[in-house]
Amino acid sequence: MPRQEIIGFRYAKPEVDVWAAAASYYYMLTGQFPKDFTKGDAASIVIYTSAVPIRVRNPEIPERLAAVIDAALVDNPEIGIKSALELKKRMKEALA
Repeated sequence: MPRQEIIGFRYAKPEVDVWAAAASYYYMLTGQFPKDFTKGDAASIVIYTSAVPIRVRNPEIPERLAAVIDAALVDNPEIGIKSALELKKRMKEALA
């Protein structure tokens, strides 16, 4: 989950679902969560850390696709990709 869901869950906007979709793609491609949950409590990790760049976990992912997924997983100060349509468009362009 992105930090916005923890710090302002009542006011979370639809882009938290875009972040979750990108996190799902990340997991499908790497078998790991976007954030490193090996140390500390989960809430602090979600709030205070950034996603590990996807190519750190799997360098075989095409650079253009990795750039889109990494951009979608930005959540500080705000979520990087705001709509599912924008995510879809950017992913299609990256895979073309």
